[in-house]
Amino acid sequence: MTEPEAIDSAATLALAAAASAGVTVDEVHEVDELDELNRVIDAVWHREGDAVAMEMLRALAHSGNCILAARSGTEMLGATVSFRGVHEGRPTLHSHITGIVPRAQLRGVGLALKLRQRAWALANGIESVTWTFDPLVARNAHFNLTKLGAEAGEYLADFYGPLRDDANGDVATDRLLAVWRLASPRVARALSRRIPVPPIEVLLREGAPVVLDIGADGHPHITGLAAWTETTPARPERALARIPDDILAVRSHDRGQADAWQDGLREVMTTLFAQGLCPVGAIPPGWYVFGPPGSEWPA
Repeated sequence: MTEPEAIDSAATLALAAAASAGVTVDEVHEVDELDELNRVIDAVWHREGDAVAMEMLRALAHSGNCILAARSGTEMLGATVSFRGVHEGRPTLHSHITGIVPRAQLRGVGLALKLRQRAWALANGIESVTWTFDPLVARNAHFNLTKLGAEAGEYLADFYGPLRDDANGDVATDRLLAVWRLASPRVARALSRRIPVPPIEVLLREGAPVVLDIGADGHPHITGLAAWTETTPARPERALARIPDDILAVRSHDRGQADAWQDGLREVMTTLFAQGLCPVGAIPPGWYVFGPPGSEWPA
């Protein structure tokens, strides 16, 4: 059970993040609000029809789930839809979809929504939030794993099937499952910015092996994965993998290269996960750091 002080602290942190982003973040329940929420999410994802069916949104809101909107004045700039679930046998809140209108991105609205979501979950006796994200989107990897302190719990190949929206097109929807253990020391350090994030040059100098890099032609270059095969007696406890800093741009101009990155990262991640390593952090412009699950970041 979460202590009342932790619940109060989470609420205070969420309010501060919203103020810093110049928004207010509140729950939404009514049909007109939910319709506006769908329009906001559609402005990001551009899917055919509603991002979430209106009757489903209304049912989720009415049955005690967490649907949040960020507003500047009366204008809705961002929204997130999440529902109660189970992870590792315990109650969790699963964050299904989030959208920030393009003109309001990169100003802290997403952080304000996540921190309000965290405060809501803790106040409702839920100690973790899960969500999926595209592991090839470097900006999201850094936000989720390093800035929020979420853990990468599982690699999910083609999890949703084709989505056919502006961000995904018709490519396979490989995802990482983010597990945000809301009251953990790792999350507390991340949210207080007390996690030292070393320059990638330091990790390279210390001998961390690079298993995925960007080749001279822009395609993925995989090397050294044999070090993690079952027949190898001694495996490194750290690995680095580099991805493009803007995979959406790659997808828009070179489908073949984008598909190669999807295949390459899938091979690397599934191999390392199978051998007991997972992404423990992400460093801009596009580096993953792998280490044992639960290991200190940096690994």
